[in-house]
Amino acid sequence: MSTAFVSQTQAGAATASASMLVAQQLHQQTIQHSHERSQAFGLQPAQAPDLHRLSETALQEAQHRNARLCTQALPVMEMLYEQLAHAQSMVVLSDASGTVLHALGDPSFLARAQRVALSPGARWAEADKGTNAIGTALMTEAPTLVHGAEHYLRSMHFLTCSAAPIFDHKGALLGVLDVSGDRRSYHPHTLALASLAARLIESQWFADRFRQSPQLQMHGQAEGLGTLQEGVLALAEDGHVLGINRRGLDLLGSGTATLHRESVQSLFGLSMEQLITAAQHDQPLPVQIPTRHEQQPQTLQLKLRWPAQRLVSWAGAGAGLATGVATGMGEGLAGGALPGSYLNRPAPVAASGLLSPTPPRNSGMGLQPPPLRETEALAIRDAIRAAGGNLSLAARQLGIGRSTLYRKLRQDGLLVPKG
Repeated sequence: MSTAFVSQTQAGAATASASMLVAQQLHQQTIQHSHERSQAFGLQPAQAPDLHRLSETALQEAQHRNARLCTQALPVMEMLYEQLAHAQSMVVLSDASGTVLHALGDPSFLARAQRVALSPGARWAEADKGTNAIGTALMTEAPTLVHGAEHYLRSMHFLTCSAAPIFDHKGALLGVLDVSGDRRSYHPHTLALASLAARLIESQWFADRFRQSPQLQMHGQAEGLGTLQEGVLALAEDGHVLGINRRGLDLLGSGTATLHRESVQSLFGLSMEQLITAAQHDQPLPVQIPTRHEQQPQTLQLKLRWPAQRLVSWAGAGAGLATGVATGMGEGLAGGALPGSYLNRPAPVAASGLLSPTPPRNSGMGLQPPPLRETEALAIRDAIRAAGGNLSLAARQLGIGRSTLYRKLRQDGLLVPKG
C-alpha cells in the first residue's frame, strides 16, 4: 500500500472526525439553548406534561386552515412510516404553531404517546412542552434531534424524536414533520429520512402552487436537474421571480426579502427568449454566478420548464390543443404508456424566430411566440416526459382526454397505429 494512499485515507478520516465533532458541538448548543428557553418559559423538569388538546371542532378548523399542507404531507407521511425499519414509532405533522394536525404509527406506541399528549390537537411548542424536536425545530428552523434525557421534561425521556421544518415558496414556515419513537429504537439515519420527507413535501407544495407558472430548474450539474436536490424558481411570463424553493435559496445564496424584485435578467443576465430557445432543444443552459464569499464563481445549469396549458395560452392558441382541452375533459383515461424512445425525440420544429439567436420581439407580449403546431408538440413532449411516459397521466396534466392525446401523436407521426 503506497504512502500517498495511506496519507489520503488518514486525512479523509481526520476530516470526517472533525466534521462529526463540530456537528456534536452544534447539537449540544442547540439542546442547551432550548433548555434555557424552557426555563425562561417557567417550565420545571419534574412537572407533569400539559395534556390539553383542542376540541374536535377546533382541530378540524386547524386542519382546514392547513388543508394544502395536509394534502401534500399525508401521502409522504405514509411513505415515511413504511420506511421505518422498527416498530414503536410514529410520524407526526404539526402546523407552524406546533399544534399536531395528524399522526400515524405503531398502535402500541400511539397509546404510549397519548400519555404525553403526542397526538392530534396537542400543542408541542417549546413554551408548552419544553425542549422537544417539534418545538425546537420551530424555534431554530432547522432539522432537530432530541433524544431521551435531552427532553426538558422528565416525563418525555422515553422518547427519541427527529423533526424537520417545512417551508413554503416564500421561505415562511408551514409546519414540522416529526418521527418519534421509543428511545431504544433510535437510529442515526432517522433525522435524514425526516429531512428528505420534508423536502419532498416542499417540492410537492411548490409544484402545486405554481403548476400554471414557468419554472426554472437549477443545479450545479445537469444530472441533478429533476431531482429533489434541484433549485427551482417560479417565474412570471416576463421572467420576474414569483417564488423559490429552499434549495434554490441555497444555490443563489440569497434571502427571500428582495427576491420578488429580481428577474432572470438581473439574476443570470439572461432573457426569457434565451431560456425558451434552450428548452426547445431540451438542453440545460450553463451560467456563472458569484458565490457568497466572492470567491471563484460557481456554474449553474438552468433549464426552463413551462407548463403545457400555460405554454399554449402564451403562444396565443385559439384552436388546436386549446380546443382539445375544452372538448377532451370527459374522455376516458385508461392506462397506457408510450414507448420510452419518444421521450428523447425532438418536437417537430417549424421555421420560427424563436430558434434564431436574436428572436424578434412582439410589442404586445414582449416575446415572439413560436408557431402553434411547434408549441403544441413541445408541450405534449414535456408532459409525457414529466409523466414518465404514461399517457394517462400526461393527458391529465395537459387537461385533455387520452384519445385526444393519441390523435395528436398520430398526426405528428410519433405514434404508429397497430395493424
